[in-house]
Amino acid sequence: MIEILHGAAYSLVALVLLSWGGNLACRWLLRLTGLKPVAADAPATPEGEADTARAGRVIGSLERLIMAGGVLIQRWEILAAVIALKSVSRFKELNDKTFAEYFLVGSLCSLFWTILVAVAWLGYDATLGVGLRAKLLILLGISAG
Repeated sequence: MIEILHGAAYSLVALVLLSWGGNLACRWLLRLTGLKPVAADAPATPEGEADTARAGRVIGSLERLIMAGGVLIQRWEILAAVIALKSVSRFKELNDKTFAEYFLVGSLCSLFWTILVAVAWLGYDATLGVGLRAKLLILLGISAG
């Protein structure tokens, strides 16, 4: 029972770091650079801007969770697919240099944060943890490599 709680605890910490922590890290870096989102289709009202920011945080959290899953099972094509999907979804807006810089800094920050948290989780799981990655791979029918 303690093993299950231990595994759940450090996995929950990783999930919080990926979602909430990732949002804070990316927001901090974007503020540091002075870049602001300037999308052509962004609503002009403060309420619309709040909705867009909220949606961006949710999308960023989901993106980091999916990419972390790819890192954990060593399926790098998952990271490539997420990055490609993001680029395709914002293709027209990338013509705007300011938006392109904002998008690139945010995307790279999100990718870096995901790799950092996922590698930390892997390291903890392999040394002090309960071997959840190995159990996950068995459950998914993936050979450890």
